[in-house]
Amino acid sequence: MTKKKSARQLRGQLMLQIAAGRFFRPGFPLNETEHRYTVYSNAWFIGDPPIALPVGEVVASTEMGHISSAMIAIVDRLEQQRPDGTDDFVIATGGTDLVDDLAYLMSFALNRTVSRNHDQTRRLVTGDGAPRGRSANDLFPELFEPRQTVQPGQWDDLRGFMKDLLSLSRDDFARVMRVIRNSVDATRRAPDDPTGAYTDLVAALESVSDDKLSTSVTWDRYDGSKRTIIDAALIDAGQEVADRVRAAVLEAERSGLKRRFISSTLARLSPDYYRDDAAGSIRPPRAPDLERMLGIAYDIRSRRSHVLEDLGEGVWLFTDGAETAYEPSFERVLTLAGLWRLIRHVVRRYVINAEKVAPEPWDYREALPGIVEMQLAPQYWIWQVGGLTAETATRRLNGFAEALIGWIAGQHSDGLPLDQVCQEIEGLVPTLPDGEARTSLIATHVLWHAWVDPTDHRPEASTFIDEYKAVLDAPSTSAFTVSLLSNHPMPTWSADDWVAMAQSRNDTRHTKSQAPLPAVVDALIQLFTADELELAGRHDEAVAFAANAVTELPGNEALVGWEARLVAGDHDPDFDVRTFLFGERKREVSEEPSGHEQSGEPSTEQNEAVTVEP
Repeated sequence: MTKKKSARQLRGQLMLQIAAGRFFRPGFPLNETEHRYTVYSNAWFIGDPPIALPVGEVVASTEMGHISSAMIAIVDRLEQQRPDGTDDFVIATGGTDLVDDLAYLMSFALNRTVSRNHDQTRRLVTGDGAPRGRSANDLFPELFEPRQTVQPGQWDDLRGFMKDLLSLSRDDFARVMRVIRNSVDATRRAPDDPTGAYTDLVAALESVSDDKLSTSVTWDRYDGSKRTIIDAALIDAGQEVADRVRAAVLEAERSGLKRRFISSTLARLSPDYYRDDAAGSIRPPRAPDLERMLGIAYDIRSRRSHVLEDLGEGVWLFTDGAETAYEPSFERVLTLAGLWRLIRHVVRRYVINAEKVAPEPWDYREALPGIVEMQLAPQYWIWQVGGLTAETATRRLNGFAEALIGWIAGQHSDGLPLDQVCQEIEGLVPTLPDGEARTSLIATHVLWHAWVDPTDHRPEASTFIDEYKAVLDAPSTSAFTVSLLSNHPMPTWSADDWVAMAQSRNDTRHTKSQAPLPAVVDALIQLFTADELELAGRHDEAVAFAANAVTELPGNEALVGWEARLVAGDHDPDFDVRTFLFGERKREVSEEPSGHEQSGEPSTEQNEAVTVEP
């Protein structure tokens, strides 16, 4: 079963379904905002204005040039209240995503270009001086051919397609819209980069492949060059063994991406693809050739992706819109026009056959376009209580260290009131086993109290520190961070202890599960280790750890200069750590960062990201 995507993963892809009311709660009031935008097309829209569609309507102009204009009007609908009952401050989106999605659908279903971009449409439709064979009209007949019409029957066809499309599940709808956008965009780029457009069309077609539709080839239709090699290797094997090997090879081929692409595409071709759908096409592909040509198309895409091998110009130049062409390396291949008709047919069949689902309430807000997620500065969340766990322990220490460094450096004046967090730590630490999470929480507690006047320590906090501070005597990145950012003396670990700690940290930095630390702290872990090794006479090892320090803060002049002197044998044991950490504008160490000095209360959400909505 396919895992459903979250609203965040579907951001900007469901606007037409949202506007169609697929996710609203019954009886809840809506904000309705009509957006009107001008679009440009190579088509004359015939029909009584306005031409109504399942979402939006089209009001055509009366001009009859190479390109024409029309007005797309579409109503942006959003619920007035959030699921928690509060009023939603998002009244409407900008509307361009809605209009563009409808324009993409019209281009795809009507085979007529529709776009808000006037200059691009004019260039594609008129050719803009392109030589014969290289214009968009030469590559895609009707799609960019001037003065095309859209008859009432074609509008009905578009309405039926939209109705089926809007009835799909969220994931299926988003999948189809991505294919439509990517394939339409590929046709628009084709005159400038035909090979890139070709591979993009194949990739779009591949994105609707389905393992369930994958089928095996028979041995006599398996790739001839591979079949010859395998048959030669099996010449001395018994018939039963040979049959099993061939069956295994065919099964492996069936599960491959290329076979899935070919099988899925062929399975979604209806009889109409070779009948009414092919009427008027120039050299459409013949059924016995199509499987081989799909394999060639997939190989061309792979070659373009991996070795940037371009197609010969015969695939697209001077084809006069034919759907197949001769290419010396492959003989008969699908052209851009052939891929375009094929993908339009396959996507239509996908939409027709996909499961239709009834509308149901769903919180769509994170799927709206125009939402930007940004990392929230740590001083706005590290003091929040209620979300502290073993899983978030290292992140809390990292946030506090980063905020404290910024405060000492004078980069912000926000207070860091962690007393309530420390009370949480006092309750959580006794329940945790020895390990990184437990040590990080102890380090956070000790570090904050190092900056608070001892006379202000709660008795419980003093008792906690007395009981657990010995944990920070052992080599660890948490212990180093506490000593670095407080008045605690730097640990007197042996050179081997420093190496074990720094090497372990360097190794975990290459994994996703690493505990976060400010970059300056990570750099100083490696630098201090290099310093200890150089003092111990282990120069080569010191140089290696100095290099680690530089790569933690690439381009930092202080680190690069220190490393160069170390390599040259002019070791500087008095690296200016304080200036490196805090810069020239340092606060007086007598000040305390514990006050809550910012005006207004930040959000109380336990989250390190802030969301900015349209």
